[in-house]
Amino acid sequence: MQPQRATDGGSDAAATDLPWAIAAPWLLWRLVGVRWAAWLLAAAWFLWPRVVNPYQMSLAHDASYFLQHATAAWQSVRHFGELPVWNPWYCGGIPQLGNLQDSAFSPSVLVLAAIGVEPGLVLVLILFFAAGMEGAWLLARAAGATRVSAFAAALGFALSGRFAMLFVDGQPAFVGFALAPWAILGFWRGMDHRWAAVGGGVAMALVFCEGGAVATPLLGVLLAWAVPVFALGRLLPRRGQPWSAGKALDPLISLVIMGVVAAGLAAPRLMVVAESLVRFPRQWLSPSKYDLSQLGKMLFETSNAGGYDGPGTAYVGLLMAGAAAYAVLRRPIRSLPVLVLLALAVGLALGQQGPIAPWSLTTHLPVLHNLRCSFRMAFFVALGLAVLAAIGIGAVERDVRAAIQWALSRWQATRPWWVQGLARTAAASFAVVAVFVVARDPALFSRERVQDAGLKPTARSAQAPFQQAIGNRWMSHLWPRLGVGTIGCFEEQPFATTAALRGDLAQEEYLADPNAGRVQRLRWTPHSITLRATLDRPATVRINQNWHRAWTTDTGRIVNDDGLVAVALPAGVHEVRVRFSDPWVWAGVWLSATVAMTLLVFGLRAALGPVDRGAA
Repeated sequence: MQPQRATDGGSDAAATDLPWAIAAPWLLWRLVGVRWAAWLLAAAWFLWPRVVNPYQMSLAHDASYFLQHATAAWQSVRHFGELPVWNPWYCGGIPQLGNLQDSAFSPSVLVLAAIGVEPGLVLVLILFFAAGMEGAWLLARAAGATRVSAFAAALGFALSGRFAMLFVDGQPAFVGFALAPWAILGFWRGMDHRWAAVGGGVAMALVFCEGGAVATPLLGVLLAWAVPVFALGRLLPRRGQPWSAGKALDPLISLVIMGVVAAGLAAPRLMVVAESLVRFPRQWLSPSKYDLSQLGKMLFETSNAGGYDGPGTAYVGLLMAGAAAYAVLRRPIRSLPVLVLLALAVGLALGQQGPIAPWSLTTHLPVLHNLRCSFRMAFFVALGLAVLAAIGIGAVERDVRAAIQWALSRWQATRPWWVQGLARTAAASFAVVAVFVVARDPALFSRERVQDAGLKPTARSAQAPFQQAIGNRWMSHLWPRLGVGTIGCFEEQPFATTAALRGDLAQEEYLADPNAGRVQRLRWTPHSITLRATLDRPATVRINQNWHRAWTTDTGRIVNDDGLVAVALPAGVHEVRVRFSDPWVWAGVWLSATVAMTLLVFGLRAALGPVDRGAA
């Protein structure tokens, strides 16, 4: 006799035993397309001001900064067919892939190249929000929520207050936080199934490439703190499973796999970012410290007071917290892993509470000494509360179903399939209402903040021969559209810039000694400049951009002339091509391609399984 297959209220076996009218809703839940349609509609509803006004941008100053970087990447790919490695339109020229807050190596750039910057950015935001909902749904399911109650995790996380702040603060690059559920799920599942850890690594690579200056280290720190806690949990005896000390290594192995996969896939960006951080570390001297009351106000107070970390900036609502508390009381074992992650996120969000506080200990590490903005750990606090709320609603759903089945089964004439179908339908209806009630308040409040953030028009493209202008860092998005660079600079990484840069020159490429001859530009792209130099004597041709080690020339000798890129040439007539070609980037591209192909090959082998060569 075979053992009975356990069900959670939505299995195929149970659904197919019911009449079609009752089975149809359950079969629909099994279709991923229906779920993704819900996520896309919810994301479009949440971002509606941007959806109907794609050529508008946030009023916040940071919005101009991020739009400038997106436009620069789009210009390189769409107009010049080049990988966006160098950004000549900002600060007099800086490494684009080396900028922590840039998303030039993200797949989202392909979307921008296909449909334009502003519509592309809106579509990318919708896709990230939908992916965040799907990830939170899957994480809640893994934690024991039902198919219906897991919607509370999806909506409660992706429509919470911190995601509204992306638009209030004008920082859309932080949308990478939406992929946190995928990374956490990969880590969690990866302790038992290594391919899940590979999936978590892919998610981490996407977070890093999508301007993950903040999301990547914060997510990595959370998972690193989870390793010893989960290792201890793996050592506890489990019913029906043999005890093994080696299981304590599973969390570390899972995180290492994720890190290796993420580093391999993001290698082109990671290599130049690492160089940038070594040469130009981000400076952050302000301490991060909050108490529980401040964190509680972020999560549970409906306030439009403003500020990066003020009340309501991570709003999830008290109903979400109540449902989460019920999950801990009703299903403590199922809730324990999520509760551990939630507790770690809260502890880290409080910041520098003392020398042995998690955040303080983390910032003592060499690479993380400039870790900043602990309040953004509230992204993960919201995720933990939303998943626990889904578990709590799922527990009530199961209780309602069991109660109805018990009550109806008292009637001897009642058919079992009718009892089961009615109980499931009634319990699912209750769960739908509960999800709506719990998620409605934070979703409406956060959407209102998105709407109140305000919009202003972006600039149309009006290409002209490239030249540098003095510019205005608060309107930095305008310059790439005009074909103009700006030497005005606002970067939290102190990239090497030179005071020798000049704005509004008559000619961007000129001789250090004007009497030595003349220079004419023949062709220009962001990564290649072709010149004709007619020289009466040896001279140096200056280019009005910052010097970088990756600049090369096919004629003469490349030199650093007072911080400007320059070419030393002999007398005569020369056609000179100056190129920006970073060997670290191309080494990273080959490494990334190798890792991707390796994962694809081994993934297909694992999916197809062993071949039975003895079969007829």
